[in-house]
Amino acid sequence: MQLTKRDLEILYWINRMRYVTVNQVAKKFKIGIWYTYKRLKKLCDDEYLYSLRIFRNKPGVYICTKKGAEISGSNLWAPKHYVNLANYEHDLKVVDLSIELERQGEWISMRELRQDSKTDMIPDGVLIKDGKKIAVEVELTKKSERNLKKKMGYYKRSIDYDEIWYFVSSRVVYDAVEKAAKEMDYVKIFYLSEVLKDEQQRAYANR
Repeated sequence: MQLTKRDLEILYWINRMRYVTVNQVAKKFKIGIWYTYKRLKKLCDDEYLYSLRIFRNKPGVYICTKKGAEISGSNLWAPKHYVNLANYEHDLKVVDLSIELERQGEWISMRELRQDSKTDMIPDGVLIKDGKKIAVEVELTKKSERNLKKKMGYYKRSIDYDEIWYFVSSRVVYDAVEKAAKEMDYVKIFYLSEVLKDEQQRAYANR
């Protein structure tokens, strides 16, 4: 298979994200679903990608193989070919969000952050916008007050970020984050539905 520049860009991006769906590749690179599926299948056949079906009624995902990561020029290791079921929905929402936020600036993925980090307190991603370094967190479920306070304590001590943006799924989660971030005016909270324009998510957030 003769790899095109677009193929290499797709492989490089997938390895940055860890795993993605065919719809996300199509949206990111502004190409049709049929063509995207055909190209990803070919990349799988030639062992540049690995496809994995997690749930019968939800999209499968694509993960870079070692061969795919290396040929793309990525300096990130190829991830293991498995998906933590508990993180599946969250991780894909982070990918969706990153595609939207990249319209505003440069996105640094968690995998890229982890490579150079000396702490396990890593945000879901970082957005570089207008000279600001913004930590991005996606919260789909309400975390315990203890865990939220621990994360906020880290951000209070950190000098790495100018702002922290939380994207939440519901009013319950919004209130919990708002309470934990009291008096931290550099913490901004948004509904995922407002960014992703997901009608189902919007209905859930307004309950």
